[in-house]
Amino acid sequence: MKLQNKDESLSSALLRWSIDFNENLTLDRKDEKTIENYMNVVNKFIEYVNINKFIDDSSFDAIDVKMIKRYFMWRDNEYLNKTGKELKASTKLNDKKILNIFFEYIDDENIDKYEFHLKWKKIKYKKESIEKDYFKPDLVHSFLDYLENNLKKERNEFAYMLSFTFKLALYGGLRASELCDLQLKYFGKPYIAKDSGTKLIPLTIKGKGKTLYTNPIPYEYIKNELNYFKRNKSLEEKLFLTKTKLPLKRTNLYGYFEKISNELNLGKKGIHIIRRTFASNLSEMGVDVRNIQLLMRHKDIKTTIIYTARSQSRMEEAVSKL
Repeated sequence: MKLQNKDESLSSALLRWSIDFNENLTLDRKDEKTIENYMNVVNKFIEYVNINKFIDDSSFDAIDVKMIKRYFMWRDNEYLNKTGKELKASTKLNDKKILNIFFEYIDDENIDKYEFHLKWKKIKYKKESIEKDYFKPDLVHSFLDYLENNLKKERNEFAYMLSFTFKLALYGGLRASELCDLQLKYFGKPYIAKDSGTKLIPLTIKGKGKTLYTNPIPYEYIKNELNYFKRNKSLEEKLFLTKTKLPLKRTNLYGYFEKISNELNLGKKGIHIIRRTFASNLSEMGVDVRNIQLLMRHKDIKTTIIYTARSQSRMEEAVSKL
């Protein structure tokens, strides 16, 4: 594809390349969440170019290290004005990585043999080592009580969906995207664990990169919701729908749980925090971090360590053994 057509603005050329890039991500079988992340970053960069006429009237040569630094300064200010908070270094590192991949794609695919000569090492942001937030026990109980009362009041599919997705994230560590892909056929037959005597049910999960995992879930916590869907759904259809009966997407789940958090004045948003709570609860109970890694389906144990919250009681127990 031609790098930039005659009389074509830089933002228009970048938009044309972004459409091609998006298609290539799909052909490479990137999952929906990854594609959304990549395209959000690329589209934000195009927005910056579009609103700066001097840059927009130029060519790809205008994209240099200084321009990228100015872009991130604009991103900082925009985010600060919108939220009152600073843009996280981890977000900047993510954006930087994706823009690098996008420009490399243009390098490889343009017929004009144009090459970027960006020295990305000059664009530095410190990695953060901040512990992930999670629901403490009292907040978990508040959420579960809300969902139980909502079920008693509504008794409809939407109420069962909210309760079921929350419990699968809390007791199974499922991601929002994994919850949206669930079907009844992925649930196996309940069984009794030999060592603990606990009744468990195996659940096959479609993780990142279409990889399949099978995790045990405590059956008693989810049996009410599971039996409801068994009575009302076939094995092959998508298990969860939105309030308006459309296939559930992770953005819907984030919105629903953010709304509940606001109603309960918890100050916690989204559904991913529930997955973090799953990891933190396992850590608190003394489960080995490598077993938590397997249950969380993390490729790198460093990610698991970030997800497992520091517990005062666990730290005290550890040093007491010295």
